[in-house]
Amino acid sequence: MRKAAATKALYAGSFDPVTLGHLDIIGKALLTFDAVHVAIGTNVRKSRTFSIPESLRLIRGSIAEHWPDAGAAAGDGPLFGGALEVGEYADRSLIAYARQVGATHIVRGLREASNFDDEFNLHGVAGRIDPTIPMVHFICAAEFLHVSSSTAKELDAMGEQIGWLVTPCVAAAFAARRG
Repeated sequence: MRKAAATKALYAGSFDPVTLGHLDIIGKALLTFDAVHVAIGTNVRKSRTFSIPESLRLIRGSIAEHWPDAGAAAGDGPLFGGALEVGEYADRSLIAYARQVGATHIVRGLREASNFDDEFNLHGVAGRIDPTIPMVHFICAAEFLHVSSSTAKELDAMGEQIGWLVTPCVAAAFAARRG
């Protein structure tokens, strides 16, 4: 067994909305793998605040705001010279999508101990479906341990500031929804 010549990580989630914690995991993945594909997956257990197209725009915009050297702003151009891709998938498994985009690894983020149970189960199932695509877990930086999409939505609904959770373009998207 040997490392793939060129590595490509798939980092999938609902990203509704993308948070600074997500960006922390994306940054760690970019430092570790040759390429990273960030994908919005459909979670049937969650109702979305932002549509898939708007979430894709917010991910690209957040990347451009967080890393001005990423390349294309919120448009459709390549990010980091093509090393970072953004997409979405529905009606297929995480593993099937990983195969489709040529991922050699799946990246998952951990924030707190309660994440571990769900991630442990996903790790076991994914490993049974395709053991050739290993799952790698990154623990987010301490300042993002309490950052989640749910927290951003809840605090925004109560009129609290969310700039410590999300990038300016995401905060502006929430403000636009409030009218």
